[in-house]
Amino acid sequence: MDLSKSTNGSITAKVFVLSCLFCLLVFNFPDGAVLAASDESAKEATPPAEQTDPLSPELEKGMKLYFALCATCHGGIGDGTGYGNTITIPRSRNFKSGIYKYRSTPSGQVPTDEDLVRVIKLGNPGTAMPAYGDRYSDDVYMSIVNYIKKKIAPEVFKVSPTPYVIGDPPEVTPEIIERGRELYTNGNCEGCHGKYARGDGELGREESMKDDWGDRIYPTNLTHPWELRNFPTLQDLYRSLITGLDGTPMESYRSIYSDDELWSLAHYLKSVQISRTTKKVLPVKKESSIPKSINDATWDNAEYTDLLFQGKKSFGKIFIPRITNVRVRAVHSGDEIAFMLEWSDKKPDKGGNNHPPDAISISFPSVIVTSDPWVDKGDRRSTFDVWKWNVSDDQAVEAYRKGRQETNKKHRASVKSRSGYSDGLYRVMFVRGLEAKHQKDITFSKGQYIIFAVRVNDGDNFEKGDRVGKSGNHKMILQ
Repeated sequence: MDLSKSTNGSITAKVFVLSCLFCLLVFNFPDGAVLAASDESAKEATPPAEQTDPLSPELEKGMKLYFALCATCHGGIGDGTGYGNTITIPRSRNFKSGIYKYRSTPSGQVPTDEDLVRVIKLGNPGTAMPAYGDRYSDDVYMSIVNYIKKKIAPEVFKVSPTPYVIGDPPEVTPEIIERGRELYTNGNCEGCHGKYARGDGELGREESMKDDWGDRIYPTNLTHPWELRNFPTLQDLYRSLITGLDGTPMESYRSIYSDDELWSLAHYLKSVQISRTTKKVLPVKKESSIPKSINDATWDNAEYTDLLFQGKKSFGKIFIPRITNVRVRAVHSGDEIAFMLEWSDKKPDKGGNNHPPDAISISFPSVIVTSDPWVDKGDRRSTFDVWKWNVSDDQAVEAYRKGRQETNKKHRASVKSRSGYSDGLYRVMFVRGLEAKHQKDITFSKGQYIIFAVRVNDGDNFEKGDRVGKSGNHKMILQ
């Protein structure tokens, strides 16, 4: 509804207020998850009025918490068929199936109480499962766990699990890391996770890679610790290796490698993890000349900042972008400016077969302003200079945006691009003069804060239009 065009302001205002109240009543967004309740799901997520056997005070508390926090996705009876299951990817866990990925127990066994509490507290990165953290005490979380074990899936949990005892790891040395690298290569970890552990292995690109529930899955990018759903510490990595992830092609290596070898492999996987660096302001240093290529040594010493991309809180199906991080570098020569955008992508996609091509863009306000315009989506008050690239055309496109509307898309000689993809990593370089050539172009002035935003989309994940990764506003300054 366009309020500016309404012929009856009071009616419009009432409708708008009622709409807002409806959204507040129906939708709740806890820590990145979108949980929506329909009439049907609301009934399902209501504790039963009568129990066959009276519940103890502890189980009654667990039941109330389960229906308040868990049932919308996992269902009133814990079979993973709550309403949230229809709007989340991956689908909600079925507690009754007996298949649990994240455990400290041998393959085929159920997780321990501590395993279940850990997932509730830390969440599941890259999914709709939020991290409840210290919002509640461990005793509160245990009441939920006990309700699941004793009332939802008692048959599954009737046999107590026997967890592995994880001892102290050996001290890391270059020799241990090299041994781990050899095991990674010779053990065919590359087949799924790729040469540099970015999740770009050939096996992972096959449509036949699915979990036990028949859903398409992709190998983890092991260089991104924030994406590791079984968590990223050295002990976590070791635990994943000895337990495997039940329900997926990731098997246990307990019977394949010795304990020393498993620790060596864990140390190697820890060594390839990158650390995010997020700067409030990206300094753009002056160099004698602009880099000639994406592999120019100048980029090795250029300042950078990491832009984070996370799931969106929106109506309908939860959208979690496949790309979770873009590293931005920039340098200038006094006459020109160059940007390097770098991100991991497990499967390059030039488009076709209803897939859009992989693409990225960087946007700036056409006029440098003191307030923060909404660069990410476009602000109706301001015009934005947008530099775009996609792998299919492999050349820079300049566009202007006001609000959500893009106009005047042109392959202009003033903005050039160079690009490359290798072993799961894209690198795209934009180059342009500091001075504006056209009325709506930005002029990069030294010593002033300049706002920028990045959008990135993974064609293999059908990302296009507004359904893409968006960075929000960031700032840089030319030195």
